[in-house]
Amino acid sequence: MNPAEYERMYRYEDHYWWFVSRRELVDALVRQLPLPPRPVIVDVGCGTGATAVQLQRYGMVLAVDISPLALSWSRQRGLEALLLAAAERLPLLTESVDVIVATDILEHLDDDVAVLREFHRVLKPGGYVVVTVPAYRILWSEHDLALMHRRRYVASVLAKRARMAGFEVTRLTYALFFLFPLALVMRLLKRRPAPDREPQAQLPALPEWLNRFLLRIQRVETALLKYVRFPWGVSVVAVLRKGDE
Repeated sequence: MNPAEYERMYRYEDHYWWFVSRRELVDALVRQLPLPPRPVIVDVGCGTGATAVQLQRYGMVLAVDISPLALSWSRQRGLEALLLAAAERLPLLTESVDVIVATDILEHLDDDVAVLREFHRVLKPGGYVVVTVPAYRILWSEHDLALMHRRRYVASVLAKRARMAGFEVTRLTYALFFLFPLALVMRLLKRRPAPDREPQAQLPALPEWLNRFLLRIQRVETALLKYVRFPWGVSVVAVLRKGDE
């Protein structure tokens, strides 16, 4: 990821509707898992650490990232259990982890199936992965260039690759369903950056009332996800389970 994006992420994560709603979505999914007492949770691709901090309410959390800069920002949030490592080569014991959280990382990596197989290796039997990825190639824009994405997904492709890695797909849906039309228009209007500047992630400054409004929409959607499967959206969300081997 463009190094400048880490600082932007750190500054925005605590209040910007996108980051807050994504953490709340992950929190809701983890809360619904049949967790053991004091589970070992690994946040792979932790970024600047806000999700890892929130997950600490459930158990011991290890925050992993391939970027020393990301871990430096995570340390500023008070996280101490930090690990510099690539997602496809985790220096963790086989069958040592209860839950892996991987929010928006598979799209950065060349071989997503290899990464999922590595997750499968380190998970205990019956362990879970909570994963989110960006959806639909039609939404490809400057935002993806700034974040150095390799691809966007559809739900069926993510499910197929998860099964190739040995997982059972226990939940599969899209997220940001209600805001998909707005996102589509914005992305189509800004497919590529101006030729004289670096691409930037699309996190436009918003008036506080609009930020609160968008967050409220996403909170309604997160509540509904417990009961419905959305047919499209800006992201794909999946919960994967390793078998009781």
